[in-house]
Amino acid sequence: MVEEGIMIRAGRVARVLESRLGTPDLGVVLGSGFEPLAESLGASDLLVPEEVPGLPRGRADGHRGGVSASRRRAGCAWVFHGRIHLYEGLGVDPVVFPVALLAAAGARTILLTCATGGLGETDRPGDLTVVADHLNLTGCDPTTAFAGDGPPTHVDLQDAYDPRFRESWIREARVRGQVQLREAVLACVRGPCYETPAEVRMLRGLGADLVCMSTVPEVIVARSLGLDVAAVACVANRGAGMETAGPIRHADVLETVRRAVAGAGPWLVGGLDAMLDASGGA
Repeated sequence: MVEEGIMIRAGRVARVLESRLGTPDLGVVLGSGFEPLAESLGASDLLVPEEVPGLPRGRADGHRGGVSASRRRAGCAWVFHGRIHLYEGLGVDPVVFPVALLAAAGARTILLTCATGGLGETDRPGDLTVVADHLNLTGCDPTTAFAGDGPPTHVDLQDAYDPRFRESWIREARVRGQVQLREAVLACVRGPCYETPAEVRMLRGLGADLVCMSTVPEVIVARSLGLDVAAVACVANRGAGMETAGPIRHADVLETVRRAVAGAGPWLVGGLDAMLDASGGA
């Protein structure tokens, strides 16, 4: 028996979500600690996984799951309240399923957010950055999740993070006085353990500015499905072994990011609205 392809399953779930939330122009995936962004966006009508058959639910602390809608001037955004990670051991499909849902529902654009370890000497917990490129160090190419939907896709990942959106985020930050906004290279590792000091030195040597355990798989799949991508990261801690770096605890990561995201609410909302405008939202 041939296993049902991910896009067929995504289409079935997307129809349920559309009937409750409307058709999305853009999707937002909330990373660790980014939940205050949903409140800033006025997201409503939260549908939890138990209400939507086929909608996967993760197990990581701070990722409650579910989808809500934010109705903006230039279109509708679906907001995913957390994500599933490769380290949860559930396979690749659940990790990238939100991206497949957005593509199946006709969305054009996705904003991914994540908490990161800062690898730069000037990084401070709470700093926000725009991702410009990445290193996929997970050992996984997530396009394999679509093996049941057709032949393998060889995806061109040049400018995977749309230059238009990077510029719009930087411009919005300048207008709103957001300090130290910069573009960064994001390294993605599988997790769930935090890096050793030697691994931090290795990542810096490879050219990474930040390190996380998410986002990059979703970016790759989004580009393979034709969605335009932006990613915003928050520095939650300094990398292990760096000066002033202390013990790294997930609870502290969540709290640091929550404070930063709550304080940057107007900028984050403005940047998302600029993305909708640039992508030609209805």
